[in-house]
Amino acid sequence: MSAYFTENASVDTELNRGYTVTVKPGTAYKFLSRSDEMSYKPMTEINTETISSYLSGRLAEGDVTVTDLVEHVEGWSRDTVSFTASWMENGEQVEDRLVIRAESAEQSNADLQLYGEIETEFHAMEAAQSASLPVPETHWYESDTSHLDARFFLVEHIPGEAPITWSPKWRSRLYDAWDADGRSLPHQFVDTAAGVHSIDPANVEGVTDVHPDEIPVREIERWESLYRETVLIEEPLMEEALEWLKDNKPTVDETTLVHGDFRIGNMLIDDGDEIMGVLDWEFARAGDPLFDIGYASMDYYAGKLLTETERPELACSLVDRDWFYKEYERRTGRSISSERVKFWRVLSIFLVITMCVGGMHRYHEGRSDDVRNVWFQYMLPGLRESLLRHIRKDRI
Repeated sequence: MSAYFTENASVDTELNRGYTVTVKPGTAYKFLSRSDEMSYKPMTEINTETISSYLSGRLAEGDVTVTDLVEHVEGWSRDTVSFTASWMENGEQVEDRLVIRAESAEQSNADLQLYGEIETEFHAMEAAQSASLPVPETHWYESDTSHLDARFFLVEHIPGEAPITWSPKWRSRLYDAWDADGRSLPHQFVDTAAGVHSIDPANVEGVTDVHPDEIPVREIERWESLYRETVLIEEPLMEEALEWLKDNKPTVDETTLVHGDFRIGNMLIDDGDEIMGVLDWEFARAGDPLFDIGYASMDYYAGKLLTETERPELACSLVDRDWFYKEYERRTGRSISSERVKFWRVLSIFLVITMCVGGMHRYHEGRSDDVRNVWFQYMLPGLRESLLRHIRKDRI
């Protein structure tokens, strides 16, 4: 939950149970709560004054005015704000809608690094832009933390909404896109996957290429390590899943750039069902291109929480899985092995559970005040059921 205030104000009683907060005008705030306490915490030092000070002389020769600051809470991994920048150029006022994506304070101080480097995320977006993928136009990366108390990058703002597949309304709209003549949005989804996997990881600054044979072991070791460092109570099913993953490592014959969180919820869609932008590249790395395919095929990202969705055959509530795989094969020339995709689906479920457990662990230990970490517990039953269903037939 978040808020943006233009003046000191009392927050809606339903949200804060009658508390009054004193806020700084022009600052984005995150809602934080532990037990009966309530607070609004500034997002690092991101506010209209600091952004204006930073952009003046960089974005334009003179002063840059910043207005209409909005925090975007769709992604959890970074602090993201959009704003309107205006300045004078050749005697005329120029306006541009821009976005700053910054490393959060929690990430800067984290002892566990779930996410990739923010600089690598920026360079992955640059590479995607060069590959003609729909991504925000990149401006620059800033490593000096003295400006906004964090490392960050600046990109253009693009219109659109990120579909929420856990929303019945959004699922209905995505079902309609699948049922529509021509299936424009589903085809764009496949085109986007193929485009991501056309990028050579060697051309992305900050991404370390890995021999294909090493990819499955690297991924298992990474997520097993993170799981063991965050688990609160030993989970027998997770131990069984790890054994299954180690016993079913696929043969990987190539590496490409992988998005790492490839799903319709990380894309901006306009009113005409056009994909306007692919966002949230914080997990971008060298990997098996079928990782993204398996990840997007998870039941969870089709909207499953405790029970199946209305149309469980549709990945991301948008594409029939068999159709998705065939169309991807047709565009890329790659052969999709069902067993290889299954391996990456199982690994994807394991890593999502690990991230949920990690969030709860940080909250439990008092190292995070973000109340959203507590909500992860409600995602786990459905994820466990999906994990068990995939590995059940291989039980001895």
